[in-house]
Amino acid sequence: MAEENSVRFTGGTKYKRVILLGMDGLDPKILSHLMHQGELPNFSKLSQMGSYLPLATSNPAQSPVAWASIATGNNPGYHGIFDFLGRRVTDYMPELAILKMNPRNIFAKRESMFLPVMQGNAFWDHTSDNGIPSTILKWPMTFQPKQNRSRLYAGLGVPDIKGGLGRYCFYTTKNIAENEEGIEKVVKVKLNGNQIKTYLAGPNIAKLRTREEAKVDMNISVPSDNSKIEINIDGTKIRVNKGQWSEWVEVKFKLGLMKTATGIVKFYLNQAGPDFELYMTPVQINPKDPAFVISSPDDYIRELAGEVGHFYTLGMPEDTKAVEEGRTDEEAFITMCDEIVEEQEKMLWYELNRFKEGLLASAFFSTDRIQHIFWVTRDPAHPLYDKAYAEKYGHVIDDYYRKMDRILGEVMKQVDDKTAILVFSDHGFSSFRRTVHINSWLVQNGLMALTRKVSRDDKDGGGLFQYVDWKNTKAYALGFGSVYFNIKGRERQGIVEPGAGADSLANKIADELVKLTDTKDGQSVVRNVYKNKDIYSGSCINSSPDLVVGFQDGYRSSWQTAIGGSPAAIIEDNLKKWSGDHIVDPSIVPGILLTNFNINVEKLHQMDIAPTVLSCFGMSADDMEGKAFL
Repeated sequence: MAEENSVRFTGGTKYKRVILLGMDGLDPKILSHLMHQGELPNFSKLSQMGSYLPLATSNPAQSPVAWASIATGNNPGYHGIFDFLGRRVTDYMPELAILKMNPRNIFAKRESMFLPVMQGNAFWDHTSDNGIPSTILKWPMTFQPKQNRSRLYAGLGVPDIKGGLGRYCFYTTKNIAENEEGIEKVVKVKLNGNQIKTYLAGPNIAKLRTREEAKVDMNISVPSDNSKIEINIDGTKIRVNKGQWSEWVEVKFKLGLMKTATGIVKFYLNQAGPDFELYMTPVQINPKDPAFVISSPDDYIRELAGEVGHFYTLGMPEDTKAVEEGRTDEEAFITMCDEIVEEQEKMLWYELNRFKEGLLASAFFSTDRIQHIFWVTRDPAHPLYDKAYAEKYGHVIDDYYRKMDRILGEVMKQVDDKTAILVFSDHGFSSFRRTVHINSWLVQNGLMALTRKVSRDDKDGGGLFQYVDWKNTKAYALGFGSVYFNIKGRERQGIVEPGAGADSLANKIADELVKLTDTKDGQSVVRNVYKNKDIYSGSCINSSPDLVVGFQDGYRSSWQTAIGGSPAAIIEDNLKKWSGDHIVDPSIVPGILLTNFNINVEKLHQMDIAPTVLSCFGMSADDMEGKAFL
């Protein structure tokens, strides 16, 4: 597979316009059922106009991996995205794989703050480079955006104003236990009369020897009826009613040396009394004054804000953590997701209304987050299933499929015989009933050594590999199903011989891990274990995990495994509100594809979308593994 930017023109342009609508996590089982019930008339109409097929997903079936594969038409060995998390080979530590700071940006230049994480060329790079107008809205793994002829607003991977993936803040008068999950996000406040004086934290201020957070004073007035509050931030006053979201608020942080940065936040008031509970979103990049480059061209994000107003800019803005940790409730979460979709709709219509020719791609993600939280309502076998809860919220997932159907219907009104439309999802969905600690399995099978025995009270199991004896460890897991070998000459304290030694270890783990059964009911836990050389090819393969675990339906790698923990047990019930997932064997969770043209191919992979988009414009790229189905 060639990896240079080489495009060939194969003939006349088949379509004047191409529209792509990505809907993260739409599952073919749910979609087909609702279509059969007459609940999704526009999906049904599109399937009758052209084709409706399952779409094979990436390995692993994770959104960053999948969306990069769709964009480039290639496997992860080409684009370099293998997991949400990777590891620093120098010290084994987990690190974000979807966001990368630029260590050489010593003068903190805004345009050089981050490095691109997705390698290679996306289909819009090819189209825009060849004079085809190309607009891309909220596509994952595009931060920091290439500056080329396309108009692009980056999606998953865009940080908050602090340069992280986003951390909410919870202001309360309640006493929160020090070991409670999410305690690091709590700000304890005190009510004096009807006033609360506190602060809002922003980016770090770089000083000679220390780094400290920039802070802005925040004063809160609490009327005696407790039905609302008034917040004063640097002279800007807003009212927040109980059980409602505030409007967006701009906040200016002083960073020293005449430098400032502005962010935007929203508030949600759980209650003003007797205990005060106020949730604040992570401080988002202000699209009207972006602290980082999140669009191409740089001013495009300001253009969108001029049409839409302020909007969520965080790559993954739907705050599932706040729901899981009890800082907001389900109603607040649903309303948040509704607002995010509404903002994205406005952007889509701004572009559609001036879309005369070329390429327009828009991606929606709240469908995925909604299913992560509310999947328990569809699964009586889930350990957290509650009949009353299911009756109350069982409609939410279907509502979001209907919401996507409504959006599709509006877009289809703009489709004529010179317009191709492709509607797709990156993966489907599955239940997440049981959580699997892969490092614990490695320990119990003599492949990882610890310096101490892990007690059952240690729920994290020594996260960040703090108990690992590397001189006697052959393999370790981090991320959501990635297994690495402790190889001599590669890892700092490697003991596994490269070549034949690593191959022998790969065979041993693959053969034994697929035999893992759940002591609770005797169910098989792992469907497949994949060797990297069997599923990846390309210049980035040396950065890939050595093995990828494909779980059976109902099982998933644990949160503790993701950060290098090894709890005492191997398998436990999943008792978090994050009850649905898709990081199982890819064969279990295909996505969907609908088009307004006929497809005469029985099996499709998401890598086939990019070359098909090029084919619509009479183009072909040598650097794509996927095959056009048009």
